Amino acid sequence: MIRARLIRAASLFAGLIVAATGSARAQGALTTQGFGYPPGEFSTRALGTGGGLAQFDAQTVVNPASIASMSEPLLFLQYEPEFRRFSSGSETQRSMISRFPLAVASLPVSSRGSVALSVSTLLDRSWATTTTREEDIAGETALLTETVSSIGAINDVRLAGGWIPSRLLQIGVGAHVFVGRNRLSFQQTFPDSLRFTPVEQVSDLSYTGFGISAGAIIRPTAALALAVSGRKGGDLEAQSGDTVVSSASVPDRYGIGISYEGISGAAIGAQLARDQWSAMNGLGSEEATAVDAWDAGAGIEATGPRILERVVLIRLGGRYRTLPFLAAGGEVRETSVAGGLGAQFSRNRAQFDVTVQHAWRSAEDATGAVGSVRERAFTLSFGLRVRP
Repeated sequence: MIRARLIRAASLFAGLIVAATGSARAQGALTTQGFGYPPGEFSTRALGTGGGLAQFDAQTVVNPASIASMSEPLLFLQYEPEFRRFSSGSETQRSMISRFPLAVASLPVSSRGSVALSVSTLLDRSWATTTTREEDIAGETALLTETVSSIGAINDVRLAGGWIPSRLLQIGVGAHVFVGRNRLSFQQTFPDSLRFTPVEQVSDLSYTGFGISAGAIIRPTAALALAVSGRKGGDLEAQSGDTVVSSASVPDRYGIGISYEGISGAAIGAQLARDQWSAMNGLGSEEATAVDAWDAGAGIEATGPRILERVVLIRLGGRYRTLPFLAAGGEVRETSVAGGLGAQFSRNRAQFDVTVQHAWRSAEDATGAVGSVRERAFTLSFGLRVRP
């Protein structure tokens, strides 16, 4: 009887987790709400400029036209640990998560064009929380430890090609396959395992979706560049085993950018994008509501001093965006500043980039006022580009 009661409780709770619900207080982070946190699909370089150069950066997966200028084979890998501090009222929790959000391989096919294959994280939903409490079970008081965790992400696999038809124009198109998996686990354990049977329930969901993208970069002058890009999402399905449990659409994305290189040794850029995350509604329960979001950023990359006979690039930027989920019924906003360095090695056949980003996240309440739920995060981004 005790076992049956616990199994029913576990099933109910696991159902809520599968539906992507749960409060910000319980999960201990703003970035674990809804369908997950979007890292942005920015390279370390673009992140260091606040996303300002994202539309023009060949390793950033937002504008396929940017890869047209890649004149040599290249492999790019990126690693990003994030350190969070979450505050809700008087409570504070700290956590760390490691991501490998981006990998790109590109190959020139002519003097005017290149192709690239990339894998990037669209949404990350990895978290875990453990609570211990006393529970009344069949008239007996037992010490119960409850652990709920989610490990998973939706990834964007893109095959894209870019072309330079003239000195003034770059164009590109891409085909996307969105794949991912969430492993959701619920456990209840007791110190006295002879009297009380532990309970564990695991649910696996997989995701499959499709999309296409296109973009262009226009250079009206040698110093000025304008960019426009868009992604059109197709069907997106959630499956449990071989069974489709829900379906929605991959969110559309539209962005514009501007870059100015009229200052010697420097590039200044800005970008604005709109993600229509609400297209994912229907993939989970009514409580797992996705909301459309804005993403704006600006920054600069400039040639710095020589260190050990190598030219060092310096990057600075700022970014503001809304996140694709609600917390405590209100909009979640993120403001961040970033700075980074880049330098080439091995006779300029390899480049190492590093960026430090400090982000402030907060949730509004139903009246539009910023509530007591806040999060601060430091993200370290390391990118390595290698030319074979």
